[in-house]
Amino acid sequence: MGGDTVGMSSWSASLLAAVNAMRPFRQPVVDQVVQVVGGLGEPRVQMLAARLIGQFASSTGASPVFMPTPGVLGSASARNSLMADSTVTSVMNVWPRLTVALVGIGSVEPSELLRMSGNVLGESDRAALAAAGAVGDICLRFFDADGAPVATGLDERVIGIAAEQLREVPRRVGVAGGERKYAAVRGAVLGGWVNVLVTDTTTAQRLVADRAA
Repeated sequence: MGGDTVGMSSWSASLLAAVNAMRPFRQPVVDQVVQVVGGLGEPRVQMLAARLIGQFASSTGASPVFMPTPGVLGSASARNSLMADSTVTSVMNVWPRLTVALVGIGSVEPSELLRMSGNVLGESDRAALAAAGAVGDICLRFFDADGAPVATGLDERVIGIAAEQLREVPRRVGVAGGERKYAAVRGAVLGGWVNVLVTDTTTAQRLVADRAA
């Protein structure tokens, strides 16, 4: 058993709820679980990001690999400096080996968990994303209503897996739902950001209806 190397995003309440509901396996079913976006933030909320990775590792028998950085830096130079550090590159070197990605799907308006984490985007960032047509993100990589990547200066300040690298992972499981995130979920599916979706019945039925229309 085992054999998978799983990448997980950090600031997803839906993903945290899913992991909390998991029952431990009797034997290891995953080799490694690695963060694919920075997980440091406001200490109280940072514990949730660490718990997400740690609890999944405990349930599946995986070895956890944590990303010891914030998700968003204040400047591109700060991000480049951190990404050159050996503790960060050692995590990034695992990403090409991912066989599964477990990710939340975010909207441009940050969730309460992301807002509390301290990794929230500034007003200018959100304005630039809105002007570019962004409707949602995965690992702070934003896309429009059709799922096409949206490029802004924010990309140069994010410590996380690149959009191209993420979409090369064989199984990409997105966990999200609800009216507020519908446009983001739809974009993630249309753009191939995820090829497995865990969502609520209402969202699933609406996606099917939209496709049939």
